[in-house]
Amino acid sequence: MSRLFVLFIIVLNFEANADSESENNNSEATADVLSPGIAMQGRLSNNDDWDYFKLDIGSTETFSLRFASPYSENSTNQWLVAIQEPRDSYIVFQEALSPTAGEPAERTIETKDNGTYIIFVAPVLGSSSVPSTEYTLTITPENFQAALGSYNGLWQDDLESSFYSLHESLDGLLYIELQQGGAAWKAYYGARNGNKATLNQVVGPGSATLELTFTSTVKVEARYKSCRTLSDDICDANGALLYTGSLIFPK
Repeated sequence: MSRLFVLFIIVLNFEANADSESENNNSEATADVLSPGIAMQGRLSNNDDWDYFKLDIGSTETFSLRFASPYSENSTNQWLVAIQEPRDSYIVFQEALSPTAGEPAERTIETKDNGTYIIFVAPVLGSSSVPSTEYTLTITPENFQAALGSYNGLWQDDLESSFYSLHESLDGLLYIELQQGGAAWKAYYGARNGNKATLNQVVGPGSATLELTFTSTVKVEARYKSCRTLSDDICDANGALLYTGSLIFPK
């Protein structure tokens, strides 16, 4: 493990690229800037392709890392993700992550210093294949909170089966589902913390707790934390991805 750690320190000065994505940012000095709570998209193209990012942390705090890929299968795709702290270039996190299409990799990371953190995504050392599918990287500091109403407007799921109207106030967040074809509409109500919202169904058949993850200001992922039909059958699909949605009319 010590030998592997030394390799990680050395490669922080090698070439890289990032985001969706601003080529040619092939060094730590030209790393793309991450915005707290906002997803950055990237893709690796070969064994020498390293994607660098940087994130400014203003205080010592815990932050969450979310690494997702919409087309990934964990048996064939692995990305090496590492984070370097700002003082002594010490690696505070490193792991080969294998998200699947419906299950992103999520980690909680403790920080001890404020300043600019360097994050890189790279092929796994010694791997015979490079994961060339798209990935998204989101880092959300513990105290991050998007402005009230940042996600208000009319959304549509990527299945084009329903529209969703989202309204947020100081009292909470209301999420109304308007299905096409005349199906019964549903409403969910709850609270948002950072880029995640936990909402309980308040109108419509059955019962459910819905989790929304805003991966950007115009993209959302929805999962059931719990769901039961009118006949009390379980319908939560073990928390798998229910749908992704896009903001089509901001409000």
